[in-house]
Amino acid sequence: MANVPLWEILWVLATLVTGAVMFGARTGPYRSVSNLSRWVTCLRIRPVPAWLSDRTADQWAFRGGLVALVLLLAAAWLIPSQQSPEVPVAVPDSSKGPVAPQAPGAAVNSRPARHIDLDLQNAIRLHVAKTKRVRMVVLQDDAEADQFSWEIDAFLRTEGYNVVSPRLIFAMRAGEQTPSGTAIYPDEKDANIIVIRIGLNDR
Repeated sequence: MANVPLWEILWVLATLVTGAVMFGARTGPYRSVSNLSRWVTCLRIRPVPAWLSDRTADQWAFRGGLVALVLLLAAAWLIPSQQSPEVPVAVPDSSKGPVAPQAPGAAVNSRPARHIDLDLQNAIRLHVAKTKRVRMVVLQDDAEADQFSWEIDAFLRTEGYNVVSPRLIFAMRAGEQTPSGTAIYPDEKDANIIVIRIGLNDR
């Protein structure tokens, strides 16, 4: 009972009281006075109010009980049940953008998202000739790296570079260190291709 919200206890009590009043209003052999007044007398509650002794009190009590039950059912439907505090729930902070899926064994990266800046733009202009094709290689299951790679892709196309499609995704084997930052180097298999590899966020 310690974990039961107070409103649920009150809801159950209100339902039981309403049901008891409706039952009392409909139960009893009496005709000259209300059934409720006779139940009150049996419970040794005195004096009995005149309005409760009136025969119409049973009808009003029963109709009021029906309305109360409808309201209680509506309250139970609209008010969500409280989650047990024994089960912790992690709530992602959506205000900071999408949360990158975490690879098994990878460290949590809490750095702010990267954006292409003037230094990276100048490095691309200096080290990547427009006569070469450019291939994007992105770290697998890293939403931040993927978003950053699309910014670089847009810059390359704006500058007139020939970007190779589709882009490649890489992942490291167990025990291998995942590269970080942005690297620019010639493709080992094709001298006409320059690789821009996006690793872990190092900013």
